[in-house]
Amino acid sequence: MAIVDRNGNYYAVVRVDGRQRWLSCGRSKRKAQMLHDEYVVKARRGELHIPKPITFAEFARLFIQDYCEVALKPVTVKEYRGYIDKYLSPEFGRTKMTAIRPEQVQQYVSSLVRENRLSPKSIRNQIVPLRRMFTIAQQWGYVNSNPARGIALPRQGRKEMSFLTPEQMRLLIETTDPEWKALIALGCMCGFRKGECIGLTWDSVLWNEHRIHVKQSLWGGELQEPKTPRSMAKVPMPRKVEDLLLERMMISSGSEMNLVFCRADGSPLRPDFVNRGILDLALKRAGLPRVTFHGLRHSFVAAHVGAGTPIKVIQELARHASIQTTLDRYGHLTPESKEEAARRLDVAVWGMS
Repeated sequence: MAIVDRNGNYYAVVRVDGRQRWLSCGRSKRKAQMLHDEYVVKARRGELHIPKPITFAEFARLFIQDYCEVALKPVTVKEYRGYIDKYLSPEFGRTKMTAIRPEQVQQYVSSLVRENRLSPKSIRNQIVPLRRMFTIAQQWGYVNSNPARGIALPRQGRKEMSFLTPEQMRLLIETTDPEWKALIALGCMCGFRKGECIGLTWDSVLWNEHRIHVKQSLWGGELQEPKTPRSMAKVPMPRKVEDLLLERMMISSGSEMNLVFCRADGSPLRPDFVNRGILDLALKRAGLPRVTFHGLRHSFVAAHVGAGTPIKVIQELARHASIQTTLDRYGHLTPESKEEAARRLDVAVWGMS
């Protein structure tokens, strides 16, 4: 075994089963020495394992085909494929999996931060499939370690949530084009996500129970199960929403997918049309501040908090995975201040008013 310098690139040269293997260590002689020493010890113990040679792009195809499409939901597979094709493969595609070092991944993240084109969340989202790729590569014998683990990622600043007051919610619904009033009402009055609205089918509207069965979402033009099991539930249908859905039924186009909201030819609505062609127009017409469609969901929760709905009930209505999520995101909206809570404790313990 030896360490070889080839034009400033160091290799740990080891012999396994009578064959010589060259392990790339980049430009760090120290790391090459450490890898060499590690392999010497493993060879003496009979534990030496040489990863199978493969480039990042080649392994990415295996990762999507043999792992993601088997173990993950279609929406997640599509997200992973998008991040890999758009960002990760152009950066690492031709590099051998074994040659990708932690500092290389860190430098990639740092360059994205400096460019300031992507949000911290988008950058962090890229590292999720990358880290998972290397975890699977380790299990399959293509690498000995995960260079994406322990990488410093940009901090996500806590953004102030934009939401409408109950009075503004009512004005928005009343101002929306009659064809789409029910869609906006589902966001405001039921806390539906955009994909859940445009993926709603008539068989999921349970008129006799006065509920709506949320069991799917439209993503990429296809109906899919929501990401989390908690998202699937029978949601109470307010009377106003029921009235608006009945009106929608009278004017809706026929749809082969049985969609409640669709285009004139029955095909699914595009998410960008919901934003620009429905919500933004209604907000502008009503003279209201701009909010995203997800902001309607925030408005729904905020209205319940303001109305005094118990936080556990709000969690169930919003279909959050845990009550902690509800508390973390909306606890600051509770009408009682910390000062008021302190005053009430004084009264309870000392009888002070």
